[in-house]
Amino acid sequence: MTAPRSALSLLAAVLCLTTLCMAPRPAQGETIDDAYRGALKAYYAGNFDDAIKRLERLSALPMHHEDLFYNLGCAYFRKGELGKAIFNFERALTLDPGFEDARFNLETARSMVRQKVKDVLKGVAGETFWGSLLRKLTLGSWWWLFIALWWLTLGVLYGLRFVKPGPARAGLIAVNTLLAILALSSGLLLAGKIQAGRGLKEGIVLPEKVAVREGPDASARTTFKLHAGLKVQLKAESPGWRRIRLANGLEGWIPRGDLGILERQADPCRRP
Repeated sequence: MTAPRSALSLLAAVLCLTTLCMAPRPAQGETIDDAYRGALKAYYAGNFDDAIKRLERLSALPMHHEDLFYNLGCAYFRKGELGKAIFNFERALTLDPGFEDARFNLETARSMVRQKVKDVLKGVAGETFWGSLLRKLTLGSWWWLFIALWWLTLGVLYGLRFVKPGPARAGLIAVNTLLAILALSSGLLLAGKIQAGRGLKEGIVLPEKVAVREGPDASARTTFKLHAGLKVQLKAESPGWRRIRLANGLEGWIPRGDLGILERQADPCRRP
């Protein structure tokens, strides 16, 4: 087990339990810490149902924070509800892509799902390389990377005016070409990040198993089944139902409550 973080409160550090899932960390800030106190106490006492109830109540408020979702994911993980654990670790990473504890626990939960079930449909699990790359950085980080590469490209290009023909100039031209390619690539990824934030909605399958139907009706024919923790795209909604698309292009309808939606907008209560 990874050692507790230094950011953990004294109470959390003393009560930290040995577990495959890293122990949850308290939220930063006195007000949020007070709101978490009862939930954390229930968690460390092994009363995961009560911890989940309290944390879910907090998550319903317009004050989302990555630590809240991380703790909620840990509670669901300890209870064995891997779909909801994965959903909440993903929510934490949506707010803070650099949250390594959440990423570790997410991979741990996904590994446990893979040990329990085997995908019959090809190309269902996972996400594209570009989608995974976009999630590595926040929108602001992609902006800074693009601007930095752009100015470096212009700087090297300007410097070429003062370098005489020869090996040094040839080397600078090669470097400038590489920087230009990187700047263009980061610009395209930045555009993709902006577009994804505007239009694309993704969700996580919550139940251990869910039947995907041809239409938004319980009597509609089942076309295939999905397992907990699978990431899908949300394409449409109908009363009580959601239409989803898999990574391999298959589509269908599942009950509304069986899909947790990943919100992409920035939250004012994120820690800096």
